Amino acid sequence: MSVEKIIKENPYLQKLLKTMPEDVKQRAVLKEFFPTDILLKKDEEVNCVYLLYSGTLRVINEFPNGTVYGFAYIDSTEIIGALEILAKEKKIAATVEAVTHSIALRISKEDFIKWFESSIDFTMEMAKMLAKKFYPTVCKNGEVFMNSSIYSLASFIIRSVEEDIKEGKTGIINKKRQYIADELGVSLRTVYRAIKKLKEDNLITVIKGKIHVSREQYEKLAEIIHEYI
Repeated sequence: MSVEKIIKENPYLQKLLKTMPEDVKQRAVLKEFFPTDILLKKDEEVNCVYLLYSGTLRVINEFPNGTVYGFAYIDSTEIIGALEILAKEKKIAATVEAVTHSIALRISKEDFIKWFESSIDFTMEMAKMLAKKFYPTVCKNGEVFMNSSIYSLASFIIRSVEEDIKEGKTGIINKKRQYIADELGVSLRTVYRAIKKLKEDNLITVIKGKIHVSREQYEKLAEIIHEYI
């Protein structure tokens, strides 16, 4: 598959890439990724962006203690890595890996900056992309995830059920409430309140005292956490 072919097959990309300088277009490389392949790695140097054409990607955050949180899925046209470059940050904020077979256009950091600075149309489009991405975060100010204990519980739930969700199962947490409280470093009362709030917001289901999480609920939790951070 060529760059020309993906442009023809996708009206949005066709419109977007019209603003790209010809020499930048010539240097852009079409890359193919398979499940678990890494596009961007947290804390590595930012040297390119990826314009997703097809497939599904997952944004994950890795911590020094080995904990890995899956925060969001990307399955629509988006420029990955642009935020770090535009913010003039040297390191990648979060790891991005392929969930399904994916195709993306790789553009070097220098060429992305050249494109951004040479086309007012592209600059406006990037502004719209970022505004659309961060608007929900502003709307959620003061809501459930501003409560750090609820955020911690949601992160714990995502980590606990991730493997079940990957296998197409409903995630079930068998841990006692006291265990969860000890794990999170909060009181038992706080855990009960947080579970009640997540249940009221339909982000989890509680059956006979056990926390159940469907694929849809898992994705909602991941999206909200990603927007919160």
